[in-house]
Amino acid sequence: TSVTFPSTLEEIGASAFSSCKSLMTEVSFPESVRIIGASAFSGSAIQGNLSLPHNLESLGSSAFSSCSGLTGSLVVPDRIKVIPSSAFSSCGFTGTLTLPAGLEEIQNDAFKNTKFKGELSIPNGVSIIGSSAFSGTTFNGTLVLPNELISLGGGAFNACWRLSGVVEIPENIISVPSSVFSGCTGLEGVKLHKDIEV
Repeated sequence: TSVTFPSTLEEIGASAFSSCKSLMTEVSFPESVRIIGASAFSGSAIQGNLSLPHNLESLGSSAFSSCSGLTGSLVVPDRIKVIPSSAFSSCGFTGTLTLPAGLEEIQNDAFKNTKFKGELSIPNGVSIIGSSAFSGTTFNGTLVLPNELISLGGGAFNACWRLSGVVEIPENIISVPSSVFSGCTGLEGVKLHKDIEV
């Protein structure tokens, strides 16, 4: 089963294609789409590359969660300021992740248990990274936390065993949450500033 969207479509509502196991196809969005609602494709059988429309402004929680058939890389459009909770959790991406320069917040479980390759580059303007946001992911290389970061959730990078090097905690973080780097066996260390609470 496939789906064809009209070229003038602006919004895909909440749970529109949730758990559609017969939708075993690559989905192509028209550039007119500005909103993809909560759980719009959650648990569906969509496959292949996910190319989000450039005009996308709002992405609902769990919009693509558990879409294990998705492969390739993901580019989050420039107009997205917040990646909501579980938006892409447990997706099967096999390529790289590109986040927009204007991103401000990555909520709980946003990319949990995804299988991206390559380094994780978090834009400098991100001030909030939620609990388990990147837990269980397979990014490699050195993790650089943004200078603007003021909130880091528990387990944010739990079990990211392929990360390496030394992670420096930004000065605006006043306490290190529980299990934030638990299971990150490849890390060589964590650098704390003098005012931090552990």
